[in-house]
Amino acid sequence: MSDDEKWEEPLEDNGLTLGPEETLQNEIEKSKSLKVDRLRLRDEITQLKAQNKDLKEKNQQLHQRIKALNNDVSSPGTPRNSPILKISFWGPFLFVILALLSLLSFLRN
Repeated sequence: MSDDEKWEEPLEDNGLTLGPEETLQNEIEKSKSLKVDRLRLRDEITQLKAQNKDLKEKNQQLHQRIKALNNDVSSPGTPRNSPILKISFWGPFLFVILALLSLLSFLRN
């Protein structure tokens, strides 16, 4: 069997063998759809790169804000109105009052 005898024409969906014009037309349509897909993907890549750049900038800004806030909290010379000082002042005072109240309730019984 020679190579010419082994050759089979490609069959389409309906089982018919297409002629060279129809086969060429199908290949052109496939090529066009691939070009359209390639252009769409290129646009999508461009959009995703822009989004990625924006997100990186926002991430950097947030890191700078966190760093600035951490520097504000850990700065020397804590102000008098800070919550840490209020708790440290009221903590022992409340403890003494609770101890006195529990002592009074114990002595009443």
